[in-house]
Amino acid sequence: MLNKAPTKRIGIIGGLSWESSSSYYTLLNQATATKSEPWQQPRVLLDSLDFREIVLCQQAGDWETTGRILADSARRLEAGGATVLAIGANTMHMNYEDVASAVSLPVLDVRDVIVDALSKMGASSLSLLGTKYVMTENFFRDHLEKAGVRVVVPNADQVEVLQSMIYQELTKGILSDESREKFRSIANDCRERGGEVVGLCCTEFGLLVGQGGETFPFIDSTKAHVAALLAH
Repeated sequence: MLNKAPTKRIGIIGGLSWESSSSYYTLLNQATATKSEPWQQPRVLLDSLDFREIVLCQQAGDWETTGRILADSARRLEAGGATVLAIGANTMHMNYEDVASAVSLPVLDVRDVIVDALSKMGASSLSLLGTKYVMTENFFRDHLEKAGVRVVVPNADQVEVLQSMIYQELTKGILSDESREKFRSIANDCRERGGEVVGLCCTEFGLLVGQGGETFPFIDSTKAHVAALLAH
């Protein structure tokens, strides 16, 4: 006799980029496969948005429109039967409150997940690497600092290097050894300035880091987010 099917359905606001959504879906299934019965998979609802629409709003600083887009996505996922939600991108946590207030179900905040992961590592400072919005706007850094985390960010030139790397390469599925080395150099510089653990606070950074060769401790925000969703 089959076990009773679980009722939990994980809703992902995706397409931010499709590479990011692919990582979430892959990691959700890989993590489940290591702990569950053969062929068991998590129940996942993915609402994949048009990333171009989001990027143009980001470039214009129009976070009000992105908030409406993500809130609408959250409502569709709730209507579709999701029991817990996640925004499948660090940057779009800029609109976390828009999403959380649009639905009645829990929305797991990746920033809280990062704080928990850092605490479990026995660390209190983070090298915050992500898009320029994550690194320079207040919504991410302030949230971490209010939780007692010391945050170290790259300098202005390094921010632009990472921003270009994300939007011109990683979100298009382009990987290069040159970018991997640049990333490691920036990460090590931030660690020398006091950010003891490197925060991979862009989903696509998982494409560059974790394949071996890293000389620094790091938190992959996507893997941590996925683990929290499965544990919820």
